[in-house]
Amino acid sequence: MLIDGPLKIGVLDQPEMPGRELHFTFTPEFQALDQLAQVAQFQVYLQTLQQQIHSLKEDDQNRAGMLIVQQIAEQLMPHLQGGDLELDETIVVEMGRDESSLSLMNLLG
Repeated sequence: MLIDGPLKIGVLDQPEMPGRELHFTFTPEFQALDQLAQVAQFQVYLQTLQQQIHSLKEDDQNRAGMLIVQQIAEQLMPHLQGGDLELDETIVVEMGRDESSLSLMNLLG
């Protein structure tokens, strides 16, 4: 399932590494907005994620991956509201090699 929004999300999965890395990058279009417009667009993104998650069955693999994206995006929101994020830098989140990270890879793959 494609998650359209202000973030580009990639996964770095190297077998020799103990876990996977999620790479979150804000799109150039999002970066070009003023802070109020960024916050408004990000709120819409979070609402859309919530709606898409609720539309999926509990055991859907995409649902678990989307929940991870939602949790990370929710953690970014206060920093976006405060103007604390460098929007031109990639945010890296390390994950283990469990079912959750596999479901996210399937979602993004």
